[in-house]
Amino acid sequence: MNKDTMETKTDWAEEEAACAAAPEEPMEEELAETGESAAPQKKWKRLWTRWKGSKKARIITIVVVVFLVLVLLLRACSSGVTALLGGYTAQAASMRDITVSVTGTGTVQPIHSSTIVAMVTGDILSDSFEIGDHVEKDQVLYVIDAENAQTAVEQAQLAVDQANVSYQQALRAAEDLTVTSTVSGQVSSIEVKQGDSVGAGTAVVTVTDNKNMTLKCDFNAADAQNIRAGQSAAVTMTATGETLSATVKNVSSYTAVGAGGTLVRSVEFSVPNPGGITGGMAATARVGTYACQSGGTFEYATQTQVLSKASGTVDAIYVSEGTTVAPGTRLVHLEGSGLEEQVESAGIAVRNAELSLRTAQDALESYQIKAPISGTVTQKDLSAGDNIGQVGTTTMAVISDLSALTFDMLIDELDIPQVQVGQRVEIEVDALPGRTFTGYVDKININGNTANGVTNYPVTIMIEDPDSDLLPGMNVSAEIVIDEVTDALTIPVSAVQRGDTVLVVPESAVSEKDGSVDLTQAKEVQVKLGSNNSDYVVVLSGLEEGDLVLVPGAGGAGLPDAAGTQDDGAAA
Repeated sequence: MNKDTMETKTDWAEEEAACAAAPEEPMEEELAETGESAAPQKKWKRLWTRWKGSKKARIITIVVVVFLVLVLLLRACSSGVTALLGGYTAQAASMRDITVSVTGTGTVQPIHSSTIVAMVTGDILSDSFEIGDHVEKDQVLYVIDAENAQTAVEQAQLAVDQANVSYQQALRAAEDLTVTSTVSGQVSSIEVKQGDSVGAGTAVVTVTDNKNMTLKCDFNAADAQNIRAGQSAAVTMTATGETLSATVKNVSSYTAVGAGGTLVRSVEFSVPNPGGITGGMAATARVGTYACQSGGTFEYATQTQVLSKASGTVDAIYVSEGTTVAPGTRLVHLEGSGLEEQVESAGIAVRNAELSLRTAQDALESYQIKAPISGTVTQKDLSAGDNIGQVGTTTMAVISDLSALTFDMLIDELDIPQVQVGQRVEIEVDALPGRTFTGYVDKININGNTANGVTNYPVTIMIEDPDSDLLPGMNVSAEIVIDEVTDALTIPVSAVQRGDTVLVVPESAVSEKDGSVDLTQAKEVQVKLGSNNSDYVVVLSGLEEGDLVLVPGAGGAGLPDAAGTQDDGAAA
């Protein structure tokens, strides 16, 4: 026997002895009236009080409490009950519509805004708009004093003109290095050879017109007086006797003494060359009934020496004697002293001058500040009379395209897989209570923002058909509709236990008086689940409409109404 047991027995013995020796005390009035003794009741009361304060009593009490807790836990594990200590209510599986959605907040922004920043300095001469005005793209908004810029444009234009003059001069000089024919005909002689140095005005090629020949014959002076320029004539080749058509070109007014002392005048004929006449061939002529007294020899109509316009060294000859040429035919090329480089340099100078002019013109255009987009003026910081002191840092105005409005909302990483582009969004605006707008998911950003161990992803929402009351900067609350299920069998989400099971009871298990549930009649049922929001989940199989499921929660609420109600809760 241990020490505690011995002490307890001693305590009990001493208490019994004290109770036996104690004098009787009067009991309550009702006992006194019956004449019964109060000593036994007093005795047991004192024993009970003593026992409660003993160490053994405390130990026994702890053991009993632990035992009861273990019994309850074992029962919870065997039955699948998750809230034994909290009680249950029974709710009927019912048909309802549910909407699965993801919620969030955001701030309305225009689809596009453009900030106008001054790129020049100077005084603002005029402005043509106010906040709230609608402006079109490229509409002039501000005019800045541009006197210096205008002067720069004029100077740049003069530089372009001068560069073009120099370029044309160099180009002509370079072109002169190629000697071309100025007449049609046949090359009768080449006056230079490759490697010769020539100067401007030097004959390089002789070109003879062999298509038309000239023939001069002497006629009796009396007959010549009856011959006129333009008359037709006949020319007879002395060597072959061939007769060719000719035209009187000129009749000399000078009378000379011919053979035998006869007075004669010279008549010149133009004879088309059929191809076989060369200079020096002899022929006679007749005009009507008048025949020449002495014949003459054919000469070429023209014989031209082509001259060089530039100085240089002959480095190429493109023709040979007998070559037929026309005006512009290349005859000889000279190698100039750096003329090609001068042309290239002059061309570069022209391009540089044109670039400088374009830069000056662009700078001048910058003094007329235009709207970069079509939209509504939502901010105006500078007006006519103000001075722009810094370039690139002074905000002048802001134009916003209010034809479409958007906002970004942050979606938790657990919900983002359910969000897709094009999903419908229901929107409420804090500043416009009672009004709702609709929109759709326009863009999902794959770069998340992580803070305190939680990652959120920005999702851009496009608002459909916004009106003039909805303004940039307004705060909105939005629901992205993930799924919509109509007329589906549903139960509360909290009724589902681990392993997709629910506790089902018959109607008889529910007290009609206070809604309490007799848990002994509960039966665990396996169910197949579908979509859910924060309140309800769709049951695909395992239950029928009207089946009562147990929902953890203190107190009883009686039998619930089985008629389904519309619910638009957010996704859990």
